[in-house]
Amino acid sequence: MAELAAWNGDQADGLRRLFGARAPQVVAFTSGREACGRTTLVVQTAAALAAAGHGVVIMDENPAPDNAVAAFGLTARHDFLQVVRGEKSLGHVALAAAPLVRIVPAARAARELDRLGPAAELRLAARLRDIQQGANFVLIDCAARRSNHLSPLARSAHHVAVVVAAQSGAITHAYALIKGISQDQGRDLFQIVVTRARLREEAQAIYDNMRRVAREHLGVRLDYLGASAVPVTDNLAEALLQRLPPPLDGGDGDGLDATSLAPAPRPGVLDSVI
Repeated sequence: MAELAAWNGDQADGLRRLFGARAPQVVAFTSGREACGRTTLVVQTAAALAAAGHGVVIMDENPAPDNAVAAFGLTARHDFLQVVRGEKSLGHVALAAAPLVRIVPAARAARELDRLGPAAELRLAARLRDIQQGANFVLIDCAARRSNHLSPLARSAHHVAVVVAAQSGAITHAYALIKGISQDQGRDLFQIVVTRARLREEAQAIYDNMRRVAREHLGVRLDYLGASAVPVTDNLAEALLQRLPPPLDGGDGDGLDATSLAPAPRPGVLDSVI
């Protein structure tokens, strides 16, 4: 498909041949409230991954003026919702942010995809597959939603990373977010990123407490993905490369799970914990 080949770019095509046809790691970055440094972390991680030779797509659900699109000095003229509706091609909507980094603006999609009909859901699944072409990582900067639920885009991700600032209010909101997602989607494993901690030991202590409470009261597992100091100056490139489990399909299928677009019933409490 000519427009997809143009969108991927020669460099991304070369990387796909180099690394094989393995499904990309798809990570949805979300937070219980804003001002946790989530977008900065996503942008810095994308840049670090690209510098290491990995093709990256950022799905930018954030409608704020300081979103990932703006961080790269770009302006979003179209939205992924128009791709799903068949009004625009992916090549018209995706933005070339840097070598090996593409951004797909998706703020309108995050707001409106919940109201899709069956036909549009099929188109969404197909477009999610298109997005992954030439990518080693798809990072979703999730929109804040009052209902503590994920958008259909974020629900399709195999991994959900909850970004928690080292503040009591942010930790409380993160618990509520994890509870809402687990009940809505049946997800039983979350990655935790602690930001704005003064010391690494403080970040570790926050994670240890969250893991214990989530296990005892929510029946879900938490994994520690990493931390970023005050201000948010670090990235998670090494953590994404080394600590995430491989895609559930074993590497030959889709990194985005189109079967997760609709909420799933909540399963029973896990029998084992980390």
